[in-house]
Amino acid sequence: MRLSRCVMTLGLAAFSPFLTVAAETVAEVSATAAPSVQGNGMNAMNIMNVFGSLIIVLGLLFGLAWLYKKLAIKLPGSSHIKIVSSVMLGPRERILVIEVQGKQRVLGVTANQINMLFELEQPLVDDPAAPDWRTQFQALLQKQKSSS
Repeated sequence: MRLSRCVMTLGLAAFSPFLTVAAETVAEVSATAAPSVQGNGMNAMNIMNVFGSLIIVLGLLFGLAWLYKKLAIKLPGSSHIKIVSSVMLGPRERILVIEVQGKQRVLGVTANQINMLFELEQPLVDDPAAPDWRTQFQALLQKQKSSS
């Protein structure tokens, strides 16, 4: 939940200059447009354009948040705690293997709680050939391009 809020906040911060420019443009067009028959200067087509643009921006924002959540992109984190592996079991359940002070522990994570399941006797090796998020995103784009 916190991650979604963070992504949405970052998305709004990233799109805020565009939204400001769009609002100023709409205001300028409304101010310079000749009054219509209704007398207020706004007709149904202008209103539909504004709402259509808003729906596109919000859809893009939520789509990027969903994509970020589904790809489980690894961002640089704390140097003391490292997530070695993560497996989704359901929409809100996952199993994590974390490394703290050189020891790897397996955690069960749900929406309501986090439980330490056990400590690994043989640590999992970190796969250095695992692609970073840019490589994963490029592969996803290539797959989409080849399927269409």
